[in-house]
Amino acid sequence: MNTWFTRVATSAFALLVLGVTACKKDESQVVLKTAAAPALTTSTTAPDLVLTTTNANATAATFTYTAADFGFPAVTTYSLQIDKKGGTFSSPQVVASSTTPGTFTLTKSQLANAFFALGVAYGATAQVDARVVASVSTTAPTQNSSVVTLTGTPTPVCVPNTTGRTWSLIGPAGTDWNTDKALTYDCYTQTFKATMPLNAGEFKFRANNDWGVNFGTAGNTGDITNSALAKGVTLVNGKNNLQITTAGTYTITLSPSADGTTGTVIIKP
Repeated sequence: MNTWFTRVATSAFALLVLGVTACKKDESQVVLKTAAAPALTTSTTAPDLVLTTTNANATAATFTYTAADFGFPAVTTYSLQIDKKGGTFSSPQVVASSTTPGTFTLTKSQLANAFFALGVAYGATAQVDARVVASVSTTAPTQNSSVVTLTGTPTPVCVPNTTGRTWSLIGPAGTDWNTDKALTYDCYTQTFKATMPLNAGEFKFRANNDWGVNFGTAGNTGDITNSALAKGVTLVNGKNNLQITTAGTYTITLSPSADGTTGTVIIKP
């Protein structure tokens, strides 16, 4: 009887050991690996961002990044973000994305536009930070690469004024109907600009200090308000006077058509 009891007890103990071992084995299968962020390198930290009519699509910089590891298999989205130097990436420019590790190649135009979108002035030298962010969902924490800093002087294409026209503001809003206040051509935006004090009063724009080509509104003068000018007003050759309703210092941006028959103007305080 002792032998029978011993055999039963031994068998029960063996089953218990096997059960515990199996549980431990099952538990070990759900242990996650340590997560790892992508590593980021760039082909240059000083890209040439001076644009011409022929190089806008040339390569400015190539960003190479490794795979992120979230500790479990998942479809991963990689995004290349650019922010101002020392920024927090709270509102970055997202300039490229992919679902596979590898490279992002940005053209001169793409990278220069990212600088401009961050508030860098035309022709100004500035620094920006770039990083790659790996994500698997909108709720899971992201894996972010280290930051690389780029220094560049983004300069858009400078297009010369080939129309043969200069433009000026004339009328009591400036001085009087006999005095032209000149606007300056901006080759980067192909517009004519000026910042100047203006009186409350009427005005027009004219080409080459002559009434042969003069811009006014196709609507009524009385419909032109400062708020309308700030949003932009369509101009037509030979039409009605424009007006400033409140005196002050304003920035004028005039965009005439190539043939000088129409245009738009934005005037903001």
